[in-house]
Amino acid sequence: MHIKEVTDNFSLDRIVPFFQPIMDISQETVWRFECLARLVTPDEQTFVPSEFLHIIEEQASVAQLTETILNRSANYFRDLNAAWNININKQDMLNPELFHTLSEALFEYPNPKRIGLELTAAVVLENIESFEAFAARCRELDIAIYIDHFGATPGNINSILNFPVNGIKIAGGLISQLMENHQTYEFVEHFTALAKEKDISVVGVHVEDWATLEKLKELGIQYAQGYYFSVPKPNC
Repeated sequence: MHIKEVTDNFSLDRIVPFFQPIMDISQETVWRFECLARLVTPDEQTFVPSEFLHIIEEQASVAQLTETILNRSANYFRDLNAAWNININKQDMLNPELFHTLSEALFEYPNPKRIGLELTAAVVLENIESFEAFAARCRELDIAIYIDHFGATPGNINSILNFPVNGIKIAGGLISQLMENHQTYEFVEHFTALAKEKDISVVGVHVEDWATLEKLKELGIQYAQGYYFSVPKPNC
């Protein structure tokens, strides 16, 4: 479908969360869910953010997109005993209204500690002071923070591990190299060991086969996400 057709059918009302499990591979159980924005058109065609985000940005609706995914995910999981994350970007992090939205969504919420926010490592490292202030406010609300795409861009390991975060997702590019690149293997092994010392959860993403999963187990990584377990779905 062409971009014009997406534009013609576009409405924030058509944005819904799809859910992909993050597995505890030591227990073979679901640990958390990542809630991923999808545009579902009236004729039931589904589009990922890379196919519609430019429309959101053109309409200056990034904050509304985040609010939509947050509220719909919160409503979906309200009565379920499951932890879940949504993705936010730099604009969300710098938006003072986000915490008003979070406070409203979490009013009388059964367990706010089940909720997590994911930010890319690039955004965090490029906006350290803003991120630290943001993280402090998240702690006040008992909201977990996860750094995504670690290793996709250059960054100091110690800097990342010194941030007040609950977990870090290793970039899919690094995970895909584990089988063939010994330097990457040693890097991920070293990083995982340091993260464990700081009680920071490590997640391997883009796991698409059994061999990669076994490599993560070998490295001592406890959590994993990818098509090997499940594609994102409109229900859990």
